[in-house]
Amino acid sequence: MRISRGVLSIALLVLTFLFLSPGCDDGTDEQVDTGCEDAFCIGTLFRAGDSPSSVIKAAEFARDDINEAGGNVKLIAGDGATPLDSAEELLEMGVKAIIGPGTSQSSLDIFDFLLKSGLIAVSPSATSVTLTEENRKISQAGGTPFFFRTVPTDSFQAKILAAEVQNGDEVLIVHRNDNYGVKLTELIRHEFLSQHRPAAKVVRYERYYSDDPRFEEKTRAVLDDIEAVGGIGNIGSIILILATDEGGKIIKGMLDSTIVPSAARYYTSDSFAVENLHERVDRDNPAAVKGFKSTTPCALPDPPERKDEFEKRFDREMFPSLQFAVHAYDAVVAVALAALSAGSDDPSEYVSEMPNVTGGGNRCLSYAECAAAITDETAANDNINYEGVSGPIEFDENGDIGAGCYSVYTYDATGGRTRRIFSIPDLEDVTPVQMP
Repeated sequence: MRISRGVLSIALLVLTFLFLSPGCDDGTDEQVDTGCEDAFCIGTLFRAGDSPSSVIKAAEFARDDINEAGGNVKLIAGDGATPLDSAEELLEMGVKAIIGPGTSQSSLDIFDFLLKSGLIAVSPSATSVTLTEENRKISQAGGTPFFFRTVPTDSFQAKILAAEVQNGDEVLIVHRNDNYGVKLTELIRHEFLSQHRPAAKVVRYERYYSDDPRFEEKTRAVLDDIEAVGGIGNIGSIILILATDEGGKIIKGMLDSTIVPSAARYYTSDSFAVENLHERVDRDNPAAVKGFKSTTPCALPDPPERKDEFEKRFDREMFPSLQFAVHAYDAVVAVALAALSAGSDDPSEYVSEMPNVTGGGNRCLSYAECAAAITDETAANDNINYEGVSGPIEFDENGDIGAGCYSVYTYDATGGRTRRIFSIPDLEDVTPVQMP
């Protein structure tokens, strides 16, 4: 956003207090109820079982980079297991934005709260199209959406999954009975019908977690429902919309089943597109998942080395999966730049800057570079376009990004995987000739 010289002078006075004050962050991320008076507090809202810990670490990297560039951002961890209660607590503690939630269902759980309280949330991993629909209703009614995300929606994932399934196969979709699973299943089935392909059969289940005392019993119930599907012996492809807690056990049960066809091809959505898939399914047998395919949002920055440099910051033994990490990093930077551009940490004031700082202006590749352009009174044009480590962001009126990419991974017999990359929104294969 271009800020007039007079407005910029006032904004800088505000930001001197907000971003440049010494603050109270002692380098830890303890959840405390003081300190947000002198810092720009951002809450995180993830459940340990929903998102890899690298998402939190990526948010911490963004915080550190912002503070090193003269900002004063503090992260406060919420509990994604109770998203609404935790979001309310974070607001009371003084947070001015939330990074998360990790899932589409949790995002819907706090959607009305965000609107009523005027609190911004940016999810790096919630992909359901229902969130687009809800934001569109708000926009069409003349309101302002407060929910954003830095990943493409499932409308693209559904097209890719349907295209990957071999034409002519009878298809079974096994999905969690939440908004993410239900909506993605609907989109995939719509893709099949639009191509005059047979409608997919469906098994849905209520999501459960690894700490559930009835975990084995519930897993067996899901497998019983799968084996009871009419015509199960004719299924050629199986699309799995699972979560990491229960997904491995369900897949192992299907592979061991004498009823599910042993020649069936398997496809997993981004909710279970993990690098170490065989360790979740059959630790001692990497070949168990040979031929499996998975889809997940990816990063397509320019230059591509930016992603490599970002990933080198992680201890890969500690963080074996970096899924959604770049998207979490970009979410934090986008929020901080929007507040800086508005000259206010009030979400109702800086919400309009979210699309302005991520599209349509002069390209900048880091918080430091973008912030310098915003605050430099001598700059000829401080209209910025932050292009993230994940690639272009460009929030639209529905809080969605205008560009991005999806990876399609194919697992081999050694536990490794190869990748193809499809750009958003055209879905062209843009896989480099030599992948890193």
